[in-house]
Amino acid sequence: MAAVTLYLAVAVVTLLVMYIKYFGRKKKEGEPPIVPGHFLFGNGMAFSQNAVEFIHKSTARFGKVFTIRLLNQHVTIINDPHSYEQVCKERNFDFDAIQKQVNNNVFSLKLHDSKKMIKEASKKVKGQYLYATMQLFAHHLQEAFDASTESTPVENGWCKGRLRAMSSKTMFKAIFRTIFGKEKPDDVFEPMTVYKNFDLFHKYFNFLWLGLPIKLFPKACRALEMLVQMPTSNDIINRDDVSDYIRYSTQFMKANGQTEADIIGHNLVFLHVNYNTFRVSYWLIYYLTKHPEAIGALVAEIDDTVRVKSETCDDDCDIELSIQDLDRLPVLNSFLNETIRYTSGVLMVRAITEDTAFTMEDGSVHNLRAGDRVAMYPPAIHNDPEVFKNPEEFKYDRFIDAKFYKEGKEIRNPLLAFGSLCPGKRLAMTQAKWFIFNFAHQFDFQTEEGQACCPDVKYYGNEILPPTNDVDFLYRRIENRRRIEFVHDRL
Repeated sequence: MAAVTLYLAVAVVTLLVMYIKYFGRKKKEGEPPIVPGHFLFGNGMAFSQNAVEFIHKSTARFGKVFTIRLLNQHVTIINDPHSYEQVCKERNFDFDAIQKQVNNNVFSLKLHDSKKMIKEASKKVKGQYLYATMQLFAHHLQEAFDASTESTPVENGWCKGRLRAMSSKTMFKAIFRTIFGKEKPDDVFEPMTVYKNFDLFHKYFNFLWLGLPIKLFPKACRALEMLVQMPTSNDIINRDDVSDYIRYSTQFMKANGQTEADIIGHNLVFLHVNYNTFRVSYWLIYYLTKHPEAIGALVAEIDDTVRVKSETCDDDCDIELSIQDLDRLPVLNSFLNETIRYTSGVLMVRAITEDTAFTMEDGSVHNLRAGDRVAMYPPAIHNDPEVFKNPEEFKYDRFIDAKFYKEGKEIRNPLLAFGSLCPGKRLAMTQAKWFIFNFAHQFDFQTEEGQACCPDVKYYGNEILPPTNDVDFLYRRIENRRRIEFVHDRL
């Protein structure tokens, strides 16, 4: 009996020590206030239920800077848009550690010489590579549009299905083929199979990157078993239409002794990054169907652009459009920005490498601990009524010739679309513009009357939120529309 009592006492003491080490927290002088939470989960439940609401309430109570706990990870939130540049420039705030955490926890990937590979590979989505990628994407997208109308059931002249199905058969398929090249007839690693399984796997992303083992989620395990059935690295890089990014990164990993499993993990990481562009496409279509004034203004802008362009080419030629042409369309750009503002869920996290006296834009100083995380949460800014008037309303023209202010001072970066270090941000934004420009130009479309959805706040932490539910969708091709060809312009 005495031995049992002794063992219980040791167990209790051990658990107490572990709790103090991994969960307990006592505020030190100069550190941000700590938001009270559950003794085990910390603030994880409140954050997962509605992160924006939680951060707004915490800001009102504790100020712009405060520390929360997500399981065993302490995260200092900086909820100040004016301090965005200071966070990005702070040398002791390291993104590489977060990247390694995601790679390892979600995709079981450890890259050799990751900084060098990512630095060089990231060049493959910029400059001249941006043009080449967009040309390939535009080709795959048009093929997907044509195939979608041929394979979708037609009722009274309308293609009828679900909006996510249409988006996956067009935008996801085009993105997938732009990255990996066009699949062979017998490939298991083909767009629709990958979409189905990646969509399921992605639902568990937040749990996995925080460190929960994948075995806790049987559906995620089964989805991953399908996703790893990828062609060999040699098969992929020998495809003529594989992306420069995948070709370079695969060759780099092979030269540095990475295994086939490592290369598969990396490819899934890259697909995860691009998955957000697909999600944006869903919302672009959805919000156009729900806002007649938006679709009227956008179609008028598209028609005017096509008319002007057609005056400089033969009647039997495609209309040529460049990145610069897209960038000059105020309605299109504002509509995309508003869609991202409304659906963004990105959490901009960095690891704190050394004890840091961090100076905010207003001059206040906060002591932050090495080993903790520091984060900005853009959706909290995107839904701040002081920054964006009536943020719960979708306003397609909100960003046309607009400036945004907080505490009477203009914000330099009011919209934080995909975080601060996304090298493919320009590519993603251009792909989204090209998608909606071409879809609105070539098709009439509508959602079924009475059906609606909204961004699912349970997935705050994902770059772009998924919908709470899908909706029935109708679309039909407009006759005698001239095709749009992507062309190079000086970058």
